[in-house]
Amino acid sequence: MGILAARHSLFLCAIALLLSCEKGTETDLPVTTIPVEQPCEVLEGCRAANDFLSVVVVFGSQARALQPFPLQLRLDGHHQVESATVAFSMIGMDMGLNRYQLAGDAMSAWNASVTLPICVSGRTDWVADFELLVDGRRFRLQIPFVLEK
Repeated sequence: MGILAARHSLFLCAIALLLSCEKGTETDLPVTTIPVEQPCEVLEGCRAANDFLSVVVVFGSQARALQPFPLQLRLDGHHQVESATVAFSMIGMDMGLNRYQLAGDAMSAWNASVTLPICVSGRTDWVADFELLVDGRRFRLQIPFVLEK
């Protein structure tokens, strides 16, 4: 490669790097945690709300290991949802990556079909960690639940 071509390539890389630095991503946004109201029964619906946003999470059937179950997140109000994800974990136990992108209509109901693994220690206590990008803002809510044996 000639010197001119190498300089041109270096120049293009520098421009791409500068452009990527200027454009932030949603992970750069601060996260607002939305408190979950108690009691919280996932089959009946768990509500989380703050001054800006109110959501309800419902599991469509009893959650069991290795069996898919439907999950729905509904928003109250007129907000533009850009994305909704849920990651499942156990406190103090590595259960691998259990992350799902919810599909929705951008205004009210977001859905996923979820399948969780069996914990080899026999534990069934999980946490569903939802992250939402709504009206250009990031929100998070966590819902603990127990798998049916």
